[in-house]
Amino acid sequence: MESSSYFILWPNDWCTMLEKAGEQSELTVMYGGPHTSVPPLGKVSVGDFIYPVRIKNGCLFVLGRMQVSEIKDADTYLALEGISCAKGQLWDTYGPELLKLKPHFGHRVPRNCVDDAALGHGTTIRFDCIIPVPVLQMLQLGAKGKEKLLPLKDGKVSHVNLQGHYRRLSDESAQLIGKML
Repeated sequence: MESSSYFILWPNDWCTMLEKAGEQSELTVMYGGPHTSVPPLGKVSVGDFIYPVRIKNGCLFVLGRMQVSEIKDADTYLALEGISCAKGQLWDTYGPELLKLKPHFGHRVPRNCVDDAALGHGTTIRFDCIIPVPVLQMLQLGAKGKEKLLPLKDGKVSHVNLQGHYRRLSDESAQLIGKML
């Protein structure tokens, strides 16, 4: 079976918290859940590549790449990692606290309610890999054979076009992004 590649938008406030915590670890988990900030994994499967991205001032940054080796129940994964939410708390409020207390947990801390965990091995997380406008103008997203160009306005990307779903990249777009890392 042929692998696919996906973008997942990480919110700016979460990226800022990870930067402040000194996050520079290898990507090992991507969560799926019921919210737009942590959407369901959808069609993501073992062997696929996931690229977490961030939009800052209309610019698109690629934070890394992870190849999925396994998909588990999020609670099972978190228990194995020794990561737990304080009793009576929710991840959206406790996650930032935990990141301050234990910055070495980094991106493994959920930022919202999560159902599933796509596990794998990836690149080191970085916050400086900006996608140049000429590359942005070539990026296509969508179902295989139905891909469309990423909408831009004056060379800028809107979070509206990436939030709420794992967005599949065309094979050509995945190759372009892969070369940047």
